[in-house]
Amino acid sequence: MQEVRYRFENLEEVIDQIHALFEDAVLPLPEDEDLRYRVQLTIHEWLANLVQHARFCKPPTIELTLRSNGRTVECFIDDNSEGFDLNGHLKSHPSLTEAFPERRMGLHFMRACTQELAYIRLKDGRHRLAFTLSTDDNPWLDIPF
Repeated sequence: MQEVRYRFENLEEVIDQIHALFEDAVLPLPEDEDLRYRVQLTIHEWLANLVQHARFCKPPTIELTLRSNGRTVECFIDDNSEGFDLNGHLKSHPSLTEAFPERRMGLHFMRACTQELAYIRLKDGRHRLAFTLSTDDNPWLDIPF
């Protein structure tokens, strides 16, 4: 399994830096275009939430770890923010079948894109978003209509 790690400390540039990693194809991702898109969308949505809403310790740090075996991608995004109630926000808008709200849709897209999605507090006080995607499963089919 291939693994890469990146550390970011400039919140104003982290989104552009992540997009550059995808554009330069330096991440160990499967060739499956749909899977690559879902990985990028999930990472982008989470980082956008962190940049817009999180309160960070000084200096702010975000660490991205990606692991891939060619069929499955595991991603961990660790940060030193005060944390976020991901499950509470997802429960407050439990269905995509309701009228689309102006906010929090990115969180639902993250849940729809991934096979596994968890947000936990680590022992060292940082927080971690962990998710798994696989070419063997198509979560887009799980979106209710």
